[in-house]
Amino acid sequence: MEDTIGFFEQQHGVRLPASYRSFLKGVADGGAGPDYGLLGLTEEVDGEEALHDLRAEGRRADFLATPFPHTDERRGPGKGGDADYSVEGSLVIAECGCGTVHRLVVTGRNAGHVWLDDPGWGGLTPGPDFRDWYSAWLTTS
Repeated sequence: MEDTIGFFEQQHGVRLPASYRSFLKGVADGGAGPDYGLLGLTEEVDGEEALHDLRAEGRRADFLATPFPHTDERRGPGKGGDADYSVEGSLVIAECGCGTVHRLVVTGRNAGHVWLDDPGWGGLTPGPDFRDWYSAWLTTS
């Protein structure tokens, strides 16, 4: 797994957050997790799923290396806001359904935290460090 992580980091010009790296190396690369489960680091998804486009976006040159620009919530249209916000610097790690995903912030001030991204309704909501996010799921499942 270390080779896969290293290749991914080199390819994207980033260093994955420590808690996520540790999880990948010591627990699993995808599988059981919140909502529809965790996506593997390099997992491919069906080309007809909306998730496919989000994963492809995250693999664009410099997408992950660009610092994640947010430090607080970005309201979606359902909360009187706008769904047009940048998510550069984040990696989709889990799908909730209906276009909503969990994003691991890879770069910027909130690196290591998992944010909920619901562009069609709620917007972008900050969350805890990956380890705390995953542990919370374990204790409530």
